[in-house]
Amino acid sequence: MPGEQEWLKAGPISRGDTLPLNLHLPLLVGLMIVLSLIIYLIMRSIEARMARLELAATRIASGRLETRVKVESGDFLGRLGMAFNGMANQVQSLLRGQQEMIRAVSHELRTPVARIRFAVQMVEDMTDQPAIRRQLQGIDADIAELDELVDEILTYARLGGETVNGAELETALVECRAMAERVIDTLSPLHKGLALALAPGPEIELLAEPRYLQRAVQNLVGNACRHAKSQVVIQLWDEPNLVRIDVEDDGPGIPPLKRGRISSSLLPGWTTAAPAAPVATG
Repeated sequence: MPGEQEWLKAGPISRGDTLPLNLHLPLLVGLMIVLSLIIYLIMRSIEARMARLELAATRIASGRLETRVKVESGDFLGRLGMAFNGMANQVQSLLRGQQEMIRAVSHELRTPVARIRFAVQMVEDMTDQPAIRRQLQGIDADIAELDELVDEILTYARLGGETVNGAELETALVECRAMAERVIDTLSPLHKGLALALAPGPEIELLAEPRYLQRAVQNLVGNACRHAKSQVVIQLWDEPNLVRIDVEDDGPGIPPLKRGRISSSLLPGWTTAAPAAPVATG
């Protein structure tokens, strides 16, 4: 009616679909659980891919340069894997080129060495003077040492090439005492002023590449002979998961300050800490 006042109240409008207060907390907890599960799955995938990268890096560090990382996507881990594979390819290529160069140079060295030896033998046959013959014999010994050095370089290059190309060495059971006795029989005539001996002990068998194992021990014994005063002793130790080969001489030894510079490896891929690999001291 005229003169009467009317009031209209608008809002707040209550919605019929509003969740009760007692459901807010379970919904929030459920949402957090779902988000946590999604984050866990993402992190699990990243961790698995990082573990594959770590495994590949470990294999390459051990000398198996043929190892590559499987690239699954183009994200940052995929790009990291591609960069990793590119690095491995480059390292493998460089090492292969280095090994080929070493082999080529070593083979080329054989020709002049053979010529010099032939010339020395001819001169030795042409003279009867004792002083000249002694000098020629010394030259011939130096040539023999150079020839052995070329053989060593070729051996190391061949081993390095097998490591670079991922080839496995052919291993067999080696009787260590018999192998050590062969080394002594080989070197004794070259060092008649020294007593080379094998210490008493049990028979020990070792799974290794026979030629390279004997070459490694022969190198150690030969080095000991160069520094020994009167004797060199080889001793074998059968330890858990490890065969240790000690080569001891009575020479002056290595100064303590210089011992840290000595590499622990005997041949590529063999270290003093590896199971079934020879260890040398002295």
